Amino acid sequence: DIVAAELKAAHKPEDAFETLVFLPEGQGRQGEGGLRTKGYFKLSTADKPLITVVTVVFNGEKLLEETILSVINQAYDNVEYIIIDGGSTDGTLDIIKKYEHAIDYWVSERDKGIYDAMNKGIDLSLGSGIVFMNAGDYFVGEVLNFIKNIPCLLRVKCKNFLGLVKELMFKNPKQGMPYCHQGIVFDNKIKMHYDLSYSISSDYDFLIKKGVEKQPILNSTGYVYYDDNGISSKNIILRDKESSKIIMNNFGFFYYCLFIVKSWVKVKIKKLLRVIV
Repeated sequence: DIVAAELKAAHKPEDAFETLVFLPEGQGRQGEGGLRTKGYFKLSTADKPLITVVTVVFNGEKLLEETILSVINQAYDNVEYIIIDGGSTDGTLDIIKKYEHAIDYWVSERDKGIYDAMNKGIDLSLGSGIVFMNAGDYFVGEVLNFIKNIPCLLRVKCKNFLGLVKELMFKNPKQGMPYCHQGIVFDNKIKMHYDLSYSISSDYDFLIKKGVEKQPILNSTGYVYYDDNGISSKNIILRDKESSKIIMNNFGFFYYCLFIVKSWVKVKIKKLLRVIV
């Protein structure tokens, strides 16, 4: 009750919706738990902002444990960890329960896909900043301890289509997703939802609406490892179709045409490189 009163007092008129302490029961709920269900809550302080890390997962028993360990082992001691499971039928819940002592809140129930699950995480988040680390993504070394300002960009490494590990750089946001969402600590003071009308590129739409701009990438000893093997990398045609619509709506016809041409060239170059390699 005390925490609920504090949250209500902190709520501002411009906020799009109230922060939820717990999710109302959804379809096919298999359980919920974590520190919140035992009466323990975390809040931001002036000298140590709370950072919410959200992990969404569905049947991710092979990937989830590494993600969890990388979050709960961060040295920064004001991290709120939320896991949204889409009603897994494998051993995912067993892994979540194994680390329940270090998870602030978890829930397992059906959802409408990855962005719906991420929206649930947003609804539950109490942090001044929020970052999405889905099953298969993980921190390597210390990352959160180096955060000085929110929003900010975290160092990110991933494997490219040739299997080579590369460090990401922030690209032109008018020409598609400029940076992966795993590498962005979003400002969470005014909450915003992912648009469910986009099945693959809603993270791009979300980033533009949030107004994330190019800035120095965090100078940390560690980094985020991004699993670039998700649905968007497997369905490039749909991803680019949705991205082109977002570009047209936000930046106009010129950048729309430029994106279409660049996308076509990229596909041709990748096919050629795969043949050569």
